[in-house]
Amino acid sequence: MILDAASDVVTIVRSGVLAREFCRQNAHAEVAAVFERSLYLRAGDTFVCLGAPALGNGPLTLIADFPRSRLHRGQGASVSARGITIGAAARLSFDRCEPWQPPRWPLAVSPRELTDIGQAIAARSAIEAPAEGLGRVHAQGRGETPLRRIAGARIARFVSWLRGVFETDLAPTAESEAVQGLIGLGPGLTPAGDDFLAGALALLDALAETKAHATLARAINAGPRGLTSPLSGCLLRAAAAGHVGEHLHCAISAVISGDVDTAIAAIRNIGHSSGWDMLAGAATALHVVATVRSRGSRHRP
Repeated sequence: MILDAASDVVTIVRSGVLAREFCRQNAHAEVAAVFERSLYLRAGDTFVCLGAPALGNGPLTLIADFPRSRLHRGQGASVSARGITIGAAARLSFDRCEPWQPPRWPLAVSPRELTDIGQAIAARSAIEAPAEGLGRVHAQGRGETPLRRIAGARIARFVSWLRGVFETDLAPTAESEAVQGLIGLGPGLTPAGDDFLAGALALLDALAETKAHATLARAINAGPRGLTSPLSGCLLRAAAAGHVGEHLHCAISAVISGDVDTAIAAIRNIGHSSGWDMLAGAATALHVVATVRSRGSRHRP
């Protein structure tokens, strides 16, 4: 941790663009959740994460290493563009903070290679993804869970909808049912369905599929706020606006570059099953994009 001994102020070393905006717009917040490596502050429908360096950078994340053992849910926080004070337990400063944003997406490999990558990811996920969540959703006969049984039909509907986005100049109908059926699907602060959609959004952005990304983002934002947890809804809206965290960005960059091993390694840094859920969404969107691009290349003179 970086600590000013004279004032016992911990320095926030990096901040995501949305995290800094949170601090500019809100004078007061409260501790919404405390975890081993992070805590979340909430103001209305928006959240910011205070995390240890090992957590990784993100658009809603402030990186600072401070003792979270003295903090608990419900504590009040004073927030400003200069720093954050949480009760009498923690004082954090932006004085030496550096902004963080992810690098540009790399160039993607060919449509045929994208197809092979998608198949490799599905094969690895079927073996290595945890039983919980949607990481093994495309694996047949491997300990199917109630969540995956429900999700299978909804993901199939989502795939059909996404194909329609590419095949027509008009926005597909029934987008609320196809997309919003995944929002809030699964237990926890960030349900598996939300993580799945975040992965799909990141993949479409990385491949510069602007129309599909915008249409998916619009369908997500059109959903009622009560479909998922407030925290997950905030993170999903950030993803819809094109903001993703460091580990997901690394994973998707590796996917479109053809480096499956690096993608899997990055995904393992995102929670227990959330990263695998994101990878499932990315692989699903990748399959649709690769199919569409392969058809397009076959019809070129």
